[in-house]
Amino acid sequence: MKVFLFTILLPLTLVGQSTLGRLAPLVGVWEGTATAYYPREKGKEPRIETVQAECKRALKGTYVECLSTWTSQAGNNRELRTFFNFDKRQNFYDILYLYDNWPGKVNYALYFDQKTKTFSGQDYFMAEGNTPAEEKVTWQISEDGKTVTSIEYNHYENEKPDYWPKTFEFTWKKVE
Repeated sequence: MKVFLFTILLPLTLVGQSTLGRLAPLVGVWEGTATAYYPREKGKEPRIETVQAECKRALKGTYVECLSTWTSQAGNNRELRTFFNFDKRQNFYDILYLYDNWPGKVNYALYFDQKTKTFSGQDYFMAEGNTPAEEKVTWQISEDGKTVTSIEYNHYENEKPDYWPKTFEFTWKKVE
């Protein structure tokens, strides 16, 4: 089964001063909590993790690179390296996830809605049983730039069209 997506995003500051634009608020140290839900596995308890992350400017300031460690309540760690940048030619934010506990990588576009101040993206993947599936992700950052919240929903091709259960969410607080 595809490892669920997670990571980070951002409000407008430093536009014109950096190619990062809305990504600039990601730079810093973060900590928080995450919850994975298993809506297709009745009775399975959610997995709760704590998160530590450090995000830095990379490649001459054109990317933000975040290295995060996710620790389960049982003490198991996993790492995620995430790269973000703004694709000026196509006018979207690009996100790339590399996992230490999953052999694949995830890469998709995030679009910013000025009205809701929300980033939204969509990814397609193969679920258990080789079932085509898609995932929708939203990201919001607080007005003060000190909190990031992300929620993920997914849908399998063989399910009712309006069935999009929440599968993952996290909140990070800026430490420095």
